[in-house]
Amino acid sequence: MGRRQDLLTLTRAKHTKGAAGEPIPTVFQTLAAESVHVRRGQFTLIAAAPGVGKSVFALSLVLKAEVPSFYFSADTDAFTMYLRAGAMFTGYRTVDIEHAVEHKNTQQIDALLEKKSHCRFDFSGSIEIDMLEEELKAYAATYGEWPHVIVIDNLSNMRLDDAPEGYQALEAACDYLHELARETGAAVIALHHVTGTFDDGITAVPLSGLRGKVSKVPEMVLTLHRDASVGTDEMGTMYVTPVKNRTGKADPSGSWSLPLKYAPPTMTLEDRVHA
Repeated sequence: MGRRQDLLTLTRAKHTKGAAGEPIPTVFQTLAAESVHVRRGQFTLIAAAPGVGKSVFALSLVLKAEVPSFYFSADTDAFTMYLRAGAMFTGYRTVDIEHAVEHKNTQQIDALLEKKSHCRFDFSGSIEIDMLEEELKAYAATYGEWPHVIVIDNLSNMRLDDAPEGYQALEAACDYLHELARETGAAVIALHHVTGTFDDGITAVPLSGLRGKVSKVPEMVLTLHRDASVGTDEMGTMYVTPVKNRTGKADPSGSWSLPLKYAPPTMTLEDRVHA
């Protein structure tokens, strides 16, 4: 991608629209109150066990922040994303959304989701770097700017030319995404897996629990886990654990978490309201 660097003093840089470090619009006040922000020009890694809700968390961020976004969804197919987004904005269960699709009764759902067209998706099964760059350049040419948020779902689906195998490939992907954030000014978010020790999904994941130990490059690393009730029709809790945060509070041990209300049947993810 073409490089262009403007030379600014620090005092001028802080007023630059879209400057690195500027948070995207707040979606969860619970996180913002503790200075946990997804920031433009920075690389954020979100890691969790399968089924905890990484994709739901990322989808909530890009759809509710309402800024131009591009979501590379190699890990989740288009139909599943439609069900999740439909539930998220109607309050219906995903099974109800699927029933509506089967009976060709999706007018209300489609009308709501059309209002979220600020986010574009790619559902290719792998994320090739050449393809990613072509699509981002096409986006910039069409809309006159880079996406403000770029989501990679997930890190292990990235394919770099001449990249080594195994954990070294993950490290190379992180280096690339960090540079992508710097060059485009976008908040780049990648989803990632955790080591087998934390695959139960209900144990808080420390910084050392990331698969491949790829914690060196991202400016922020959030891990997710849930309480045992999540997965039923009852409202449960998803815990967001800031284990690395260069501009705010974090605890690499994983012992400090921030709770969000989470109901998987309706994809509801929101702040807890304290009396």
